[in-house]
Amino acid sequence: MTDTPEDTIKAAHAVADTLEQRGHPEHAGRLRAAMAHGHMLRTALRDACQVILTAVEAIDPVSETMVEELRVKLDALLMEKRGPA
Repeated sequence: MTDTPEDTIKAAHAVADTLEQRGHPEHAGRLRAAMAHGHMLRTALRDACQVILTAVEAIDPVSETMVEELRVKLDALLMEKRGPA
């Protein structure tokens, strides 16, 4: 992926603008609110992914090493410090 965080933020704002223009102000507002609270959303996404990984481990204990590697990568991606969304 070559997009910078700034590119992603600009694209998200463009999506919100498009939603607004097409008569979906509520959805546009939700997207803008989500961008304003980016850290909380990343934390919630991380938690949801951790639950899924725990379920994978329970179903297939042999995958424990792979799941642990994914946990570390998720933490690095979703919990790294970023500027405001």
